[in-house]
Amino acid sequence: MSQTVGKLLAFLGVVLLVLLGMVLIWVLREGGGADLRQLLRTGAIRDLQPALFQAAPLRTDQGGTDRVYLLSTQSETITQFAGIRRSSRPRRDLLHVDLWAIDARTASVAWRKRLRTYEGAERAGRDLRGFDLLGADGKTLWLTLEGPLGVSLGDGSVVADGARIDARNPAIAGKRVDELGYVAFGKHGLQVTLNDASQWRIDASDLRAATRDTPVRDPRGIVPPARYARGSSSAFITRALPIGERWLGLMTDQEADFYRKPPVIPGRDPNERPGVMQQFLEENHIPAALLEPKPQQYRLWGARMVQVSAAPPGWPDELPDKWGTRPKFSDYRVLPQAPSFLRAGLLRDNGEREQALWYRQPDSVLVLHRDKLGQDGRLQLTRVSGPAGQPVWSRALPMDELHSVMRKDNDLLLLGSEPPAPTDKPDDEHGPSLKLVRVDVATGNTTALDLTAESLKLPE
Repeated sequence: MSQTVGKLLAFLGVVLLVLLGMVLIWVLREGGGADLRQLLRTGAIRDLQPALFQAAPLRTDQGGTDRVYLLSTQSETITQFAGIRRSSRPRRDLLHVDLWAIDARTASVAWRKRLRTYEGAERAGRDLRGFDLLGADGKTLWLTLEGPLGVSLGDGSVVADGARIDARNPAIAGKRVDELGYVAFGKHGLQVTLNDASQWRIDASDLRAATRDTPVRDPRGIVPPARYARGSSSAFITRALPIGERWLGLMTDQEADFYRKPPVIPGRDPNERPGVMQQFLEENHIPAALLEPKPQQYRLWGARMVQVSAAPPGWPDELPDKWGTRPKFSDYRVLPQAPSFLRAGLLRDNGEREQALWYRQPDSVLVLHRDKLGQDGRLQLTRVSGPAGQPVWSRALPMDELHSVMRKDNDLLLLGSEPPAPTDKPDDEHGPSLKLVRVDVATGNTTALDLTAESLKLPE
């Protein structure tokens, strides 16, 4: 009897080993080698979701090095498979809040600092809008993590928070409203609102509070985040660049044909004296703002643009002219060496004015365009020099949408997203990847950092 039992147990052991081997092979084939190593080493599996970078980026060298700062939130699930006691929880659901510092010269991660981790009830229902990157004041980067938080631009160490602000300013202690919308950043630095609706600014150098409009010691040290427009590349393009009495801009063939001809009122006698309608058409017969490029080919054109009086035709010379001026275009000419660009615009930065970026040696502009239409299309960037429109360089960008432009004299940092590549696994769900691309303006050389992929790396 004992021999029979022994043989049966041995057989079952062999079957279990075979099944275990099959499971291991399946895990490895499905790309779960890292999970397997993690399970064998720690007795648990960590499942990270891609980080969400919902806050606007900020570029500054006030921390001693030219860097880009980003704030992310990331969900993680830890499932324990070894050493479980009945009273313990085998599954932990976490929410991490991280600050990233990216070296602007190399487009590589300088450091990543974990600011908060929420678990269980603290994590549930938390409003992610309460986490934001506000701006830099001197060497301090102000954030809001359900209240003001100041960190060092150099290493991410915490240098200020709500408790320290209260301790430094007993008169306003306990009165600050830390809810969404009441902690902000402006031209005077960090701004907080008290429960009596009064607004104060906090000096990052000593945490002293003053009324909101009190001038700062060094306005140059106040750096807001870059403009951030998720899913709207057109926010960073414009049609044209005025240069004195010259105009350089992009037009489709249809637009060029339309603007080169004088406006005509249908049915109007050519010998009839121009009236109000003709005047209105002439005043508005200028290339319109490029709100959204058409899915067509564009060419670079030059034109003469002068400011003329906006007075009605025949306005007497002896009367004062207080009508102001309007632009008048003439002498349209296509730049002969400039290629056509699909769905294009001139790149501009995050400034308030719609001013295209302009570079010297050689005098040139940057054209943002697409390689093809449809979901497989990607953005491209081409530097075009004058006066003939000769391309200096052209580079493909690993993104289909541009979210932010951060400019320095010799380079550009572009933040954008790229959709996932097609996969053979129908249940393999991947969202777009966030990419940071450094562009050397002189050579066109690019360096790309996949922030989404970086966020999924686990420490060994």
